[in-house]
Amino acid sequence: MKIYFYAKETTDVDQQKIHRQIIGFLEDNGVLLLSNLLPDKSKDDRLAFENMDGLIIEGKESAPDAGYLIALALAQGKRVLFLLPKGSMLPDQLRGLRENAKLKKLLLLRFYSDRTLINHLVDFIDLIETGELRREVPAVKFTLRFTPRADRYLTWLNRKKRIKKADWLRQLIDEQIQKDEEYQAQLRQPKT
Repeated sequence: MKIYFYAKETTDVDQQKIHRQIIGFLEDNGVLLLSNLLPDKSKDDRLAFENMDGLIIEGKESAPDAGYLIALALAQGKRVLFLLPKGSMLPDQLRGLRENAKLKKLLLLRFYSDRTLINHLVDFIDLIETGELRREVPAVKFTLRFTPRADRYLTWLNRKKRIKKADWLRQLIDEQIQKDEEYQAQLRQPKT
């Protein structure tokens, strides 16, 4: 998967941390990444914008290039994830795009916090890979007890992949649901 990540260069240390977090997550998860914040890779034809599968924009500080990149991506039918910090105002140029039924399917606007940023990136990658947002909002509370060994592994996994323990377990269960042919067959049978 190839993604272009764009954010305005800034001296704000907190914002730089967010940008590094996004870049780190994408690179750690096997995404071929092109970004205005990374050293120039434009000589690699695989990473030309027209070969990208999607565009992610961190939009806290608006930049003229962002509008151009969004227009270019949408014109090419590519998915766009526009990230704004929770509590930010929606840029005027995005209001019209969100009202267009065709473009609304390609443009995802998400307000993030430290807790939700990675989830939005996971959702976007799923959307590119499958063409739909498959993740449901967890609503059923469930208590699960682990051995110290299992907890150490989940803590290690959390640090390494920057994914919460519960999110990783949900993802594991979702994968098992998809692989379970007997269960899938049961779902497809008409109810009498």
